[in-house]
Order: sequence, then C-alpha cells, then structure tokens
Amino acid sequence: MRNQRAVLAVFTAIAVSACFHAGAVEPPRSSLLKPCKEPGVPLPPEALCGTYEVFENRAARSGRKIPLRLLVLPATGPGRLPDPFVYFAGGPGDASILEGLSIAQELASLRRRRDVLLVDLRGTGRSGGLFCTELQEDVQGFLDDFLPTEKIRACRDRLKKEADLSWYTTDAAVDDVEEVRAALGYGRLNLMGISYGTRAVLTYLRRHPQSVRTAVMEGVLAPEERYPLGMARATQEALDGLIAECAGDPACHGAFPALRQELETILSRAAAEPVLVKLTNPGTRRAMELHLTRSGVAQLLRYRLYSPVEAALLPLRIHQAAQGDWKPLARSALHDGMNLGSVAEGFYQSVTCAEDVAFIRDEEIAPAVAGTFLGDFRVRRQKAACEGWPVRAPGPDVHAPVVADVPSLLIAGERDPATPASGAERVARTLQRSRRLVIADGGHDTVGMQGEACLSGLTAAFIEAGTADGLDTSCVAQIRRPAFELPAVTVAQADLERLPGSYANTEMGYAVKVNLQDSRVRLSITQGPPFPPALLEATSPTRFRWEGDGLAPGLAVAFEASGEKAGSLTVIQPNKPEGVVMKRTD
Repeated sequence: MRNQRAVLAVFTAIAVSACFHAGAVEPPRSSLLKPCKEPGVPLPPEALCGTYEVFENRAARSGRKIPLRLLVLPATGPGRLPDPFVYFAGGPGDASILEGLSIAQELASLRRRRDVLLVDLRGTGRSGGLFCTELQEDVQGFLDDFLPTEKIRACRDRLKKEADLSWYTTDAAVDDVEEVRAALGYGRLNLMGISYGTRAVLTYLRRHPQSVRTAVMEGVLAPEERYPLGMARATQEALDGLIAECAGDPACHGAFPALRQELETILSRAAAEPVLVKLTNPGTRRAMELHLTRSGVAQLLRYRLYSPVEAALLPLRIHQAAQGDWKPLARSALHDGMNLGSVAEGFYQSVTCAEDVAFIRDEEIAPAVAGTFLGDFRVRRQKAACEGWPVRAPGPDVHAPVVADVPSLLIAGERDPATPASGAERVARTLQRSRRLVIADGGHDTVGMQGEACLSGLTAAFIEAGTADGLDTSCVAQIRRPAFELPAVTVAQADLERLPGSYANTEMGYAVKVNLQDSRVRLSITQGPPFPPALLEATSPTRFRWEGDGLAPGLAVAFEASGEKAGSLTVIQPNKPEGVVMKRTD
C-alpha cells in the first residue's frame, strides 16, 4: 500500500492556488480555525488552519492528547452546502493534507458550493507524526532490507516513551475525524480514500454511516485482506497480465519476443550474484554504486507495476537488463529513494501489525506465495518487523464485510499489484448503492493514462448528484495506457542537424540548449531545474526519451521540426495533459 499516488513534476510544480479563487463564503464559525500558511505548500489566501485535540486513548478519554492538524478550503461561491469533501490518504502513514490539496485541485468544481476539510490522521503528517528517522537510510538499504528489524525496534523503543502505539489504528483515527466533523458543525461528509484510505472510508461507513453522504474509493482494500499476505499473488498477476498484453501488441512483441525468458534471466542473474551498477547520486552529484540482489530486483519490478507509465517502460527495462544494461532499471531505485521519508512509519507499523499481520498464520504463507517471483520476502519482513510492536486487539468486525446503503463509487485498476480489482468487487457486494468501475490496464494509480481526467469528472459528478444512478461512465472505456516504450531508433544525420539550438519558455523562466554529441542529441538546462546535461534516446526522428539518474520515468522531448530548423520543443511529462513548450531563441 505504500508508494501511493505518483507526483511526477519536473518543470512544473503543483500550484494548488491556481485553481482556487477569492470571494468564498464563510465556513462554519469555529475558534479552531484561522488564516494559515503551510510551510512549502501553496495555498489560497482564504485557507484556514487549526488544531483539534483528541485523547490518544479514546476509550479512557484521559491522559495524553494528540493535536490533530486541520485545514479547511472554504467554498468559493454562494449557496454553500453543509456537506464538505474529506480525503483520506494512503500509506498507511501518508499525510492527508498534502495529498488532499492535490486531489482538491483535480476536483476544483466541487469547491463552488462545498468546503474541503482535510485532517492529518493521528500519528501522520503534522498530527503528532510517528516518523522513524532510524529508517531514513540510503537506497541500498531500502532495496536489501524492507523494514529492517533492528531499526524498527529502535524506532519502537523511542516512540513508545511518549506515545501509546497501540492506539494508532484505523478505528481510532476515523473516530477522531467524526469528532472534528461535529466540532466544526458540519453535516454529512463526502468521503474519498485511495489505497489504505479506502480502509479508512470503509471503517467510517462501518462506525458512523449516519455521518456519510457519499463515498469514493480508488484502489480498494477489502476488509478481509490481511496485507501483505496477498501481495505476491497480486503482483504476479499484474506482471503476467502485462507480459500477455505485450505479447498481443505487434510492436512490443516484435521488440521483445522472449520477454518472459528475459525476466527469468535477470532474476537468475541477480540470484547468482548481486549486480553492480554505477550511478550518480541525484542529490550530491557524486558517483555511487548499487548492488541489485534478487529480492531487490523483485521489489523494483513490483513498484514499476504501480504506475501505468512505468509499466509501459517495464518490457524495455527487462530487455535492457537481460542484454547486460542494468542502469535504466537501477535508476528507478533512485527515483523510489527520493520519495522515502514521507510515510509516518510508526503509524504504518501500528496499523498493519494490529489489523493485518497479527492475523497471518505461518502455515498460510507458502501457499499464498507459491509460484510468484516476489516470494515470501515482503510478508516475512513485515512479520519480523511486527514482533514486539505494541498492539491492541481490533474489534471483532475488523475483517467483516461492510454493509451500508450510502451511495458509493468504487474505482479499480485492472492490473493493480497492491489492491487488486477483486477487492473492489468483493466490497461492492455489500454496499447496496455502489457503482464499480474497472480501468483497463490501470495500475495502483492512473497517472499518465490518456483520458484519466474522466475519473475526476466522474467523481465530481457523483458527489454533486449524491447518487451513482444515471452516472454517465462512458468515458471510462476511452482511458488508455501509454504505449509500450520500445528500443531506441537511429535517426538520419540530416534530421538530427535540424534540432540543435537554444530554446526557452520566458513566462515560466525555463531555457535549454540542444547540441549534437556523437550523433546523439544532448540537452543542457541553462535556466530552470539544476539537472545535469543528458544524452537523449531517439524513439522517432522528432521524439526523444529523456532519462537520467533520479529523473521521473516517462519523460520525453518532442521537437517541432517542419522546416530547416526546429522551431520549438516540448518537454512531455506523463502526469501532465500538456507539456512545457519552449520556442527557439536563436
């Protein structure tokens, strides 16, 4: 469930305030809220922040208190409604405020009449975040030893000096939010959760159905799922589906006719001896080395399946490694490493140890992972990490289906390796007013898929209507994964010679210089993000892959080259519907 909704910004940052407007009507009056600014986060001037204290031990209602961080984006138009939009982040352990601001931008139309209420759950973000600084290690450690036992124990021993770790569970967290709802004077809520956030939504429906108007769940974690017992099987099925699709795609099959054999080749190679790959640390710009073990390679493959953009690159990455070029695959480890440290690992431990791992029996593991490339690596690591972690027994219904008649929209990716589509199917059976959508070729997210804006539109329309009845979902069939990335092609020298020059986007303050080096296009940034010069790989006479140590996957540069010289270039980011266009300046 970790490594949730991808944010692949390179030339443009998420400017949340761009979609927010002044002139909002007043939110519920409360002394808890006041104008605010979150450090490093762009916010509209009308944003309100505050804290609300809850008892850590909700049963005793005494002792230590947790200051929950709140953020409200007031409705921007007249006729404000009492039912706000509330978002639950994934992880478990991600901060709902930071993720929720991005989601609120995508659903900006809802803000005309509804507030957005964001709460960092207890133990996450700025609500007493239970961060394990002991785990903030280098990429090599992340690959070799997920949740290293000794470091987890050190984190546990430090955190429990102040916090009762057994009270950082989903039921306590959603009860907190229900208390916040009442304190702010809101009516029923419009809930949305992604990945682990869907467990929070379902728990809310179980415990406080009278307080929920609508529920949206994306990447649905079924209540009976004991994570990560089913992870290896779900990952194998996602990879098998990708390989089968490549086999049925003439271009992909033509480029990689022996993809499954190449997969076995790289796994066997890494099992025989760790593969040494030399890279450049994107932060320090110093040389570094990675040793790819078999378990490390398996983890890299699994994480690539989360995103359709990276899944489209995976056949090429497997082929390159099988041919002896491991650097492109290893680069993805650097990208993963740049996102470490955002999860409150203590909350992750408290939730998964109490609600999942405690219910996994040793004799179940071998059958669950049999025949999978991931094997028992992850489940064994998490069982070891949970030994000695303070937990309290969850309620007897923690794994029971949630029965509710609240209008619900469930969205699943066909090839989700973390929360497979079967989870949404099971959940829908007992949500009496639910609508389930399966995104063909979708992963754990849909970032970079053509037509993915359809889902934001459907979500907004569903919440606005308060029912899935009559919801026009025809656009879902038009959502398409990115095309499979193929090996580089050779471009005629005459075509290459049209491309060198200086290009800039003066409004955004970006400029690059393009020249040729050994019949390859070399791009240098002269104004903008401080990336080192890169040699681009041609995928057509005018389109080039842009790869580098630490760069997000799927970046490309496309030239407009109809005349003697290219007139412009566009930096294409897979998570942006439009690219960054730069005009020739020389």
